Amino acid sequence: MKKRIGLLVVLALVVTGVVATVASARSNAAAANTITVTMTDFHFKIVKPKVVKHGVKYTVTEINKGNAIHNIDFQGVKAGKLIQPGKKATFTVVFKKKGKVQYICDVPRHAELGMAGFLAVK
Repeated sequence: MKKRIGLLVVLALVVTGVVATVASARSNAAAANTITVTMTDFHFKIVKPKVVKHGVKYTVTEINKGNAIHNIDFQGVKAGKLIQPGKKATFTVVFKKKGKVQYICDVPRHAELGMAGFLAVK
């Protein structure tokens, strides 16, 4: 009887470990295709995968923590919507070729004031 209980405990631990591993792999895969852009007044903070690959579909989440409206525009690829302060929005993008992609905020003068940069696409 004690052997059966011990076997059941070991089996439960193994099943729990397998389920946790599968769940972790799924969340890592989702995170690998996610770009989060936090916009403050005249600055972008971008959290992205280590390598952004061409031909891969990414979900971009724009979060506006500034006092003015902002967006991110991946020049020549796709632009997000203008977001009101305190709001967020999501869109998808596929970078079709390798290289540096410039990004800016489309609100006049925001790029000049620091809301601009380049994203390396491999």
